[in-house]
Amino acid sequence: MGVIGTGTMGAGIAQAAATAGFIVEMIDTDSAGVDETLAGVKQNLDDLVASGKMPGNERDTILPRLGKADSYACFKNAECVIEAVREDMDTKRSIFAKLVSCVSPRTLLVTTTGILSIEKIAEGLDRADRMLGMRFYNPVPERQVVELVRGPKTSEQTLIDARSICTKLSKTAVKVVDSPGFIGNRVSRPFFLEALRLLETGEAGVRFIDDAIKDIGGFEMGPFETLDFIGLDIDQSITDAVYVDFGKPTRFTPSEAERKLVAAGHLGRKTGRGFYDYADMTPAFEVPLKDRAHWKPTAALTEFAKVLGKPADRSMWVYARILLGVVNEGAWVADSIALPRDVNLTMELGFLYPEGPLMAADSIGLDIVQRLLKDFWEESGHDERYKANPLLDKHVAEGNLGEMSARGFLYHALF
Repeated sequence: MGVIGTGTMGAGIAQAAATAGFIVEMIDTDSAGVDETLAGVKQNLDDLVASGKMPGNERDTILPRLGKADSYACFKNAECVIEAVREDMDTKRSIFAKLVSCVSPRTLLVTTTGILSIEKIAEGLDRADRMLGMRFYNPVPERQVVELVRGPKTSEQTLIDARSICTKLSKTAVKVVDSPGFIGNRVSRPFFLEALRLLETGEAGVRFIDDAIKDIGGFEMGPFETLDFIGLDIDQSITDAVYVDFGKPTRFTPSEAERKLVAAGHLGRKTGRGFYDYADMTPAFEVPLKDRAHWKPTAALTEFAKVLGKPADRSMWVYARILLGVVNEGAWVADSIALPRDVNLTMELGFLYPEGPLMAADSIGLDIVQRLLKDFWEESGHDERYKANPLLDKHVAEGNLGEMSARGFLYHALF
């Protein structure tokens, strides 16, 4: 396997591939960067040995499989070459234009992009039938899912070969048609954007929102903690790309709060401040809260909370707003570019959701989800981001309400 690029993604892929038995050769424009990355991978393996998670003899078997390529010509016999450089269309196109003349007709040509079009990267490329996207998740050695992104010219054999590589890497492969954000970066948008909207409109504060998601949903981190962890600049670039590529729909509108923080250089943990100040772990971005002293839950929210066995309070309302945004986007994806099962797997294994969003909706009851979305739609003055997806409406109309009826977004066995 050839790996082009020595950033976090390239290093993770190299480590995972060598551990799985691949002979790996890495290359980058900076030769010293390759040496540094290989040293970093060795340190990672040493740490695993020191912690008792890997036998020393296994590490000693893995290390000789990691090497350095002098040029793309070194990849002539590679089963697969994976490009893992920055998200820049011209850079990626240039790499594949040079690479295609150096490898065999059977070599898989893989890009790890999470936001760019596979079709555009492969445009005009010889053997575009052997090209696809393989969207890994960081940290690659630990995350157990890969999105196989099919471009318009990607062949069935290419998908079969890519799936076999995922199997060797001990990764679960999910298939998705080339579309902005694919599965993960698209379905995860409402998790962040709805939280940001609640904050910006004074519905709830940073810590309140994070606590609601963790306490009710069982997430390890709330949306603002997660944003600070991945970097606000990185999240903003993903949102901007998805927003523009989909034609600027309301539901993907970028957050002004996030944009202000990025402009000020407050990018999260890596700068010591984002939505939290990491000197004392206090919220660092707040707005005046609305007076909700006379707020009461709707009948749909009360029923939603009853299913979860928790109070129908403001925390539940915040949780429902965010969860149902994710569910609705997951339904759009399941109705167009991927299987419902693969939507769930991507969010569970790639983003560490306690439960896939479509499975969560089936557990609650799609009729309840539909009614609660209607409440949000009316409360917001008919904001289109809360309008139920047609697939959700179709299932409810046909009586496919989820687990209670043995079918919803997924099929369920009745015992």
